[in-house]
Amino acid sequence: MQRSIVIKGHTSTYPDPIILEKGQAVLYGKEDTEFPNWIFCKSIITNKEGWVPKQILTTPDAHDIAVVTKDYSAHELTVNQDDILFGLEQLNDWTYCKTENDEYGWVPSFCLTAL
Repeated sequence: MQRSIVIKGHTSTYPDPIILEKGQAVLYGKEDTEFPNWIFCKSIITNKEGWVPKQILTTPDAHDIAVVTKDYSAHELTVNQDDILFGLEQLNDWTYCKTENDEYGWVPSFCLTAL
């Protein structure tokens, strides 16, 4: 785990994130232009929508259906400057972190610096 400090606060814009299990089918949508390799998907089971990393999706079929290759949550953390986080995974300019209160979620990597 990489211990980091928040150098720029971030507010989550998705209060009801998409949560997917390995093997779940999604409707494969558009790619984010600000953060490449994030695909806007819709769960076939729950109809929830959200950003999913392209790296955990199979190539979409002729009907734009892809399959998730590992469990995933799009939960974003709301963080303030000087918060301490533990980075668990970096992907496509975002970092999946754990807070000191054991909350897990994504934060844009530019908001963090290593301690």
